[in-house]
Amino acid sequence: MISSSKKDIRSRVVTALEESSIRRLRFIKVEFQDNTLCLRGEVRSFYHKQLLQELVRSIDGNVQVRNDVTVEA
Repeated sequence: MISSSKKDIRSRVVTALEESSIRRLRFIKVEFQDNTLCLRGEVRSFYHKQLLQELVRSIDGNVQVRNDVTVEA
């Protein structure tokens, strides 16, 4: 079971992604594993992958992030 603060962080990240102007970011999976926020999915460029990570950091700079998002070939 994840703590309420983790649920809050996850909820804020999911909301931010759903509101993103970059359509692909709306389909990124966000979940906690242990104390790390894991991001999974696919984007079209390394720039979008970096934007995704920075978006998460802007919501909570103290959360550990594992960005497992792949870039389309």
